[in-house]
Amino acid sequence: MNVKLGMPEILILFALFIYSQSFTFSIISFVLGISGRLVTYIMDYSSEMKKAEVINQNVDELSTAFKDLFGGKKN
Repeated sequence: MNVKLGMPEILILFALFIYSQSFTFSIISFVLGISGRLVTYIMDYSSEMKKAEVINQNVDELSTAFKDLFGGKKN
């Protein structure tokens, strides 16, 4: 399990502690924390998808090269 303690988590904890003093400020902090973690997750997911796409493309190129090499491609 990948446990992170970054700014979004700190904002959510801050929202929990400040709730009794200022509801509005607590909600703003909570929303910023959730949206920050959501943006980070989307960026990480996009990066992983791009890596998988590049690996897939390299495997396809390698398989094509082997087909051409051992398949006796005729001109």
